[in-house]
Amino acid sequence: MNKLVKALRVAIPAVFVVLLVLYLPKIRVENSLERWVTPSSPEIARYGDFLEQFGGGAAFLVVLRDPGGFESDTARDALMALWDRLTELPDIDGVSVYPPPVYRLKRRLDKSISVFIVAFTPPSRLNPNRPELLKAVRNLLKDVPFESHLAGTGVLHEAINEETQKYTLSFIGLGLLFLMALLLLVLKSAKAFLMTMGVSAGGVSTLLLAAAVFRIPLSMVTVILPVLVLFYGTSGSLHVLFHRGDFRKVVAPCFMAVLTTAIGFLTFWPSSIPLLKDFAVLGTAGIAGGFAWAFLLFFPRRYAFEPRADIERIFRRFPVFSRRSILLIFLGVAAAMVPGILKLKADIYSLDIISPSNPRVIDHHFVERNVSRYVPLEYTVEIDKADPRELNGWISAVLELDEVDGAVSYLSFPSSERSKSRYVSPDGRTGRVTFFIPTLSTSRGLALADRIAGLAAAKMPGVRPSVNGYVTLYAVVAEELKKAFVSSLALAFALIFLVMAAFLRNARLFAASILPNVIPVACVIGLMGWSGLTLNMATVPIGCLMLGILVDNTFHLLFWYKKTGGLREAFREAAPGMVLTMAILSVGFSVFLFASSPPIRYFGILSLATLAAGLAGDCILLPVLVRMLDSKGTRRPENV
Repeated sequence: MNKLVKALRVAIPAVFVVLLVLYLPKIRVENSLERWVTPSSPEIARYGDFLEQFGGGAAFLVVLRDPGGFESDTARDALMALWDRLTELPDIDGVSVYPPPVYRLKRRLDKSISVFIVAFTPPSRLNPNRPELLKAVRNLLKDVPFESHLAGTGVLHEAINEETQKYTLSFIGLGLLFLMALLLLVLKSAKAFLMTMGVSAGGVSTLLLAAAVFRIPLSMVTVILPVLVLFYGTSGSLHVLFHRGDFRKVVAPCFMAVLTTAIGFLTFWPSSIPLLKDFAVLGTAGIAGGFAWAFLLFFPRRYAFEPRADIERIFRRFPVFSRRSILLIFLGVAAAMVPGILKLKADIYSLDIISPSNPRVIDHHFVERNVSRYVPLEYTVEIDKADPRELNGWISAVLELDEVDGAVSYLSFPSSERSKSRYVSPDGRTGRVTFFIPTLSTSRGLALADRIAGLAAAKMPGVRPSVNGYVTLYAVVAEELKKAFVSSLALAFALIFLVMAAFLRNARLFAASILPNVIPVACVIGLMGWSGLTLNMATVPIGCLMLGILVDNTFHLLFWYKKTGGLREAFREAAPGMVLTMAILSVGFSVFLFASSPPIRYFGILSLATLAAGLAGDCILLPVLVRMLDSKGTRRPENV
């Protein structure tokens, strides 16, 4: 048996290394809107109808600046040569000069600026990202003697993909450095260090391998997962090591802890948003993989590890709280957070998740300052109901809004050309109006749409323009995010506490376990609402994820309480692993504080706050509740 185990401990890592070499290059990154929007959403169908009627092409702007104003023959020849070479690129539908004569813009272009609109065929309706095409255009721009900038929705999507890749790699690298330094400080044993790092690295490898094998793209939602799995993998290892390396002593609470953390991820599986399903699968794969590697490397007893005596001495003096006033304090804090929970909203802002120093963002701001805002806000009207003078009056009123830089409508075209334009439907009954606005958050975009609707009601009584395009789609995403947050959190509470009840098989201990885990999660959600933080791509997992992690300590403490018969004895057994695990996880989540993206930084801050509140709940509130509900905190030892 020992020979078989030793052979497996060599063979399985070797196979993993081979698989990683073969499959890691196949990992891809994707953040397109089609990964965020529910496929069955009515807004998707409405947007599809809009594209069927008016065309579904995509475009980006090529902005060139020449201090000489393109007056020289050399500059003009370079412009024409670039035009010709752009039209020859694959998937290009056409190149034209910006702005077209039909556009109504507030500002005139400076003579030193020349702009091309490049129309191309997108991969799909909701994915305007063609990185190979943008790369080809940038290669062409290297040969022109002008300052150049690219802008467009597809360009920003490319930037988000770049940020995803950058954050994933940098977080893993920084996390490894932090974890190695911390483990060397705590363990001071080369063998224990290597085994613990092996478990953590094995979990991350399992996650990445699952992404490659099942063709699940990485995204801004999943950038937190490698670091979380890396540091969470130390949890079981530390509990094993602080029980002299005997996995058999802690296998039950370790398994239950892994199960509830996996449940925290899996509650996103029922979501109709594809990216949240990806998050559920990859998170579960990483957590389950980490436990499998712990079982492989530690079970049943790999070697007799002796914990540091100074650390053990600290936890022998661990205080056991009993004052009932502590319960009132916790309940009071939770009650103060309830209004904040009710204030919580979902909001998405694409530029918020991209570093301000990203070259694509710099290009974006240059184009908005020197050319025009370019994000289209689309409307349709029934032509036979819209009086042309009233419609033009509405458009002029909208153009006076600060956020709107330009407009184009079916009235901008001569009557003889309207049917051939993309601004009148094939049946001639519906007309299109486009306003050019900046990249806005969901809330600001909807507020602008409401103001435009108010102007329509004032200028065109009886006519109600229908809004369409990316603003409405992002509004759907925000609403779906909030629904997914609420439903997944409710499901996580139900399933995790069901597992807790089955594990404890004691109604009083189960009742004692609820508040120490509910209050920290409620507090962090309330803190988000009170501080104005929103649910977005990075923060939506915070509730379920942290609940799944926080209950780990409850499992370990109550497991040893049932086994030893006393709270002080339970703390002596469980506290070293509990506190050190929370400390190591806190170091792991602090990696996110180095992100230039505010949502990821806020996720890190909220996670740290939740871990601190959760540890306080288990170390301070849980003993009080156990003493209140279960024979003053003493009982006969049980075989568990």
